[in-house]
Amino acid sequence: MMRRMAAVGLALLLATASAAQEERAIDHFGGVGGRAMGMGGAFVGVADDFTALWWNPAGLAQIQHRELHAALLRTGHETRSNLSGMRSAADLVRSRFASLGVVTPYPVYRGSLVFAAGIVRLKDFDWTLREQGIDQDLTADNRFSHEGQLTLAALAGAFDVSPSLALGVTVGLTGGHDDHTNEYVWADTKDLFTERRWVARDTYADKYESAPYASLGLMVRSPRDEPRYRLGATLTTGGTQRIAYVFRGATSDQGYDRIEYDDGRVVAYAPQTVRASYRLSLPFEFGVGGSLMPVPGLLLAASVHRSEWEQSRYKNDGGVTDVLRANADFAKQYRNTARYHLGAEWQVPTVALDLRAGFYTDPLPFVGPRDAAAEADPVSNPVVTRVQDRRFLTLGAGVLLDEVVQVDLTWNRGTYRQTEGALTESGTVRRLLLGVSYRF
Repeated sequence: MMRRMAAVGLALLLATASAAQEERAIDHFGGVGGRAMGMGGAFVGVADDFTALWWNPAGLAQIQHRELHAALLRTGHETRSNLSGMRSAADLVRSRFASLGVVTPYPVYRGSLVFAAGIVRLKDFDWTLREQGIDQDLTADNRFSHEGQLTLAALAGAFDVSPSLALGVTVGLTGGHDDHTNEYVWADTKDLFTERRWVARDTYADKYESAPYASLGLMVRSPRDEPRYRLGATLTTGGTQRIAYVFRGATSDQGYDRIEYDDGRVVAYAPQTVRASYRLSLPFEFGVGGSLMPVPGLLLAASVHRSEWEQSRYKNDGGVTDVLRANADFAKQYRNTARYHLGAEWQVPTVALDLRAGFYTDPLPFVGPRDAAAEADPVSNPVVTRVQDRRFLTLGAGVLLDEVVQVDLTWNRGTYRQTEGALTESGTVRRLLLGVSYRF
């Protein structure tokens, strides 16, 4: 009887987890560039360093010196959950490479011609959640996590069409990985059964294979040198990403990996392994931004990025129907989003120090319900309600050493809160970015 009850409860949880596979390639903006993120990511209308390769390739035309760039990133993802009154917390901290590249201006008779090449970390897949509650007289302790990223390896070029107008293009390949784990543990804390614990663990190892990437940009600036006003716009292809994954989890007939008994016996069941792949076609992203310098030394900037995630589509990969993944209904489960960025930079007089601050929104696109094939239900198949969408505050500083080495340090902190039926999830995202550029 106990095995049947545990298997039924577990089957329901595993079915929910399978249907709940959100596409990590959709959204999950990771932030690019120390100076840019110190200004809240309001960089489409600034874009005057190596990271213009991603923010707005037309901005590369402003660079007059060769530049070598490298950056490191430390991230922290903390979530606090409340499931029917039971509170839990989880934290995931990682240090990673952020970007590496080079910029080279090419001498021309008039105007500007600049090339860049490098690798940039685009998206942040890290996330963790712990849920605790009571399930059929058992104490349930469930943990979920994602660890990974999506990166871009690219070449870019920009040139002046006229003294006030520049055009640029970036072409490259995106790729990455995501390791996803679901772990379910039920404990007999009331000593009602001969079994003490039931454990089930699912893992997905996702590989995002190389996919084409292209971005077109333009920038209007006045005057051409040391501009007071700039306006930028970008159009970025979404591309089609092939996602190959390996699933390892409890077999469908048993429903769990291990049973631990009160007398110390342990019964383990071999997991099943599934290897498959599918293709995800993503929509275009549009960006527009501007900046102005109202007084010498003070730079103000703003930008917006629009993505219509409802236009995402799955594409057939070899004619095989994927029963574990590729089961989202994008028009039903996702919403279109726009990121808004505001930022400022102040060049401190008489010293080579820049102080920065900013703010940006990063709306969560997944709205549910988890099971796209069933009708939404407040209890069994709830939608996601945003109490507070992701909002980030940013601070940064930059110092120029010996007039050739630029060091940038940036701190970002974002929070959000959402409910999904009886579950309330409150999240905090922290990012610390250190970048160094050598200009010669």
